[in-house]
Amino acid sequence: MTLLRIIAIFIIIYLIFRVITMYVMPWLLRKFIERQRKKFYGDDPKSKRRSSQKKKDYGDEVNVNIKNKRQITSDDIGEYVDYKEIKDKDTKKSKKKKE
Repeated sequence: MTLLRIIAIFIIIYLIFRVITMYVMPWLLRKFIERQRKKFYGDDPKSKRRSSQKKKDYGDEVNVNIKNKRQITSDDIGEYVDYKEIKDKDTKKSKKKKE
């Protein structure tokens, strides 16, 4: 009899845990996220999401074509110039004087 009672208690605890994880936890998580979102955005109307804003219907459509910026290729940059280091005679003389 004691074994059946323990098994029944475990089943009840399991079912309660399932209900909590399926219904209560998502609700708590949603509330937490809403609170953090309000805290982050504050009352700034510019930072609200666009989906929450109401669309105004003016009746006319305006299409704007934006051209893509031209990508720079290696041909557009210019020529590569290989520089060689040239030692001046003045630097050689100053090194010899120091020694």
